[in-house]
Amino acid sequence: MKMIITLILSLFSVVLTAPSLNEVVICKPEQIKVFDNMLNAFMKVESNFDTDTINSLGYGGILQIGQEMINEANRICRIRQICESFTLDDRLDSTKSVRVWYIVQSYWNPSYGLKKACKVWNPLASNRYYTKIKAVL
Repeated sequence: MKMIITLILSLFSVVLTAPSLNEVVICKPEQIKVFDNMLNAFMKVESNFDTDTINSLGYGGILQIGQEMINEANRICRIRQICESFTLDDRLDSTKSVRVWYIVQSYWNPSYGLKKACKVWNPLASNRYYTKIKAVL
C-alpha cells in the first residue's frame, strides 16, 4: 500500500512541475458576470425587460431613460473625468443603459440603497413606485 501511495505522489511531482522562469503563460480571462438584483428589478418595472420600448414621453429602453438622465450621466462623466459620453439613442442599447445607471447611482447613491435608487432614478415617483420595485426584489 505504501508503495502505491509513493508511486502516485512521485507521478504528481513530475506532472505538476512549474514552467521555467523563461516561460510565461497568459490566459485570456473569462468575462465576469455580475447579477444585480436591484438593477434587474428596475428593468422589470420600467420596461419588463423590453429594450426597444419607448413611451409617450420619449423615455425608452430597458431602463426607460430620458434626455435628463443622459445629461446627468454626461455631467457626472465630466466631473469624474470619465472618458465617456452618451446620447439619447444610447437608451435603446441595454449595455449603455446599464452604464448610465451605474454612473448616476454611484454618484448620487454611493451606498446603493433601494429607496435612494428609486428617488435618483425617478424623482417624481410616488411611494407606489418604491413598493413595485421592492415587490420584484
